[in-house]
Amino acid sequence: MSNTFSSNLRKLRLDRQMTQEQAAAQLGVSAQAVSRWETSTTLPDVLLLPSIARLYGVLVDDLFRPSPRGYSNNALRLLAVYERTGKREDFIAAAEEFDKLIRSGAATADDWRSNGVLHEYMVYHCIRKATECYDTAMEASRTADPEMYHRILRQKILLRCRTGQADACIAEQESTLHAAPDDADSWVDLAHAQYTTGRHEAALQTCTAALERFPQEGLLHLYAGDACRSLQRYDEAFAHWQAAVSIDTKFLDAMYSMAFCHEELEQFAQACTLWEDIARRLDERGLEIEAQWPREMAKKCRAKADSLC
Repeated sequence: MSNTFSSNLRKLRLDRQMTQEQAAAQLGVSAQAVSRWETSTTLPDVLLLPSIARLYGVLVDDLFRPSPRGYSNNALRLLAVYERTGKREDFIAAAEEFDKLIRSGAATADDWRSNGVLHEYMVYHCIRKATECYDTAMEASRTADPEMYHRILRQKILLRCRTGQADACIAEQESTLHAAPDDADSWVDLAHAQYTTGRHEAALQTCTAALERFPQEGLLHLYAGDACRSLQRYDEAFAHWQAAVSIDTKFLDAMYSMAFCHEELEQFAQACTLWEDIARRLDERGLEIEAQWPREMAKKCRAKADSLC
């Protein structure tokens, strides 16, 4: 094994067009030490193996394999590591290495492609992890906290719709509603799925039918308002949002929708008032970080309103 190892070290160094002195300087050892490794006289300390592999753009295991194939740079090596492990820390290490390569101006078209592959892998890993988290939370809250259960379900619906599962989500919610038409959450969940997938007219129809049964369900008014906004039926939208807020004064989602709509209609003074109100309510709850953004939005809207005067 030592002969294979020493031959690999020499081959990899020469592939990199490095002298023994240059390799030694990178590794913090003497040139004589590198020479002894390459002639099988001695072996490096095991703790030095990761640094040697990183220097030559290979995995540690590759140092001991016949005819190792080096990577053209360390970013590609770390991409291979992440592809194999799926560990978050390996993604971060690879992403940082690609960033260094890009900043140096040495990134090739294939390096950019590989960086995209790295982030694509991370997206899939995150989707899988998010789904696992939602499933675990739903199972824990199914009977203990039905309100939380449906809140998590709607978040999972959003994720699934964003990842190409819209038709399946809507079909499932339609089936659930058919089985439990007297459950307000079944109507809300379907309207949410419809609105999320851009089926605004269908979402409005679902909300309208549901509000005949559950006129005090704030979420139905929220989705009805959002659907009306998308359909440019603004008077109806504001009526639904205001109904949602009157049902639950702590319901900020409808206030966000109203503020955005006022901006869309270039009614900046009204939008400013709403953003300030949202920030104040968040501050009262002790959510000072969340309050920063609506406060910034209020400032921007105030400036736009002043410019129109």
